Amino acid sequence: MTTPKEQTRGKYSVTLDADNAERAKAQVGPKAFSAYLDKALKNQLVLDGMEEYVRLRGKEPVDDLFEAAEADAA
Repeated sequence: MTTPKEQTRGKYSVTLDADNAERAKAQVGPKAFSAYLDKALKNQLVLDGMEEYVRLRGKEPVDDLFEAAEADAA
């Protein structure tokens, strides 16, 4: 039986726009703030990867990168 790899966590110091940080804390609460930022970072990395994929395929930028990735995978 295999077990999923344990996620390693690190503590980082970042500078954020105060208004955005306070809005996020108000949305999720201070205890879930780090998890919220981690999820937002993961989502941005996916979007960045999809943009890079489209760029490397030599296609014109498209409005819906999700649709373009799905069409290419089919």
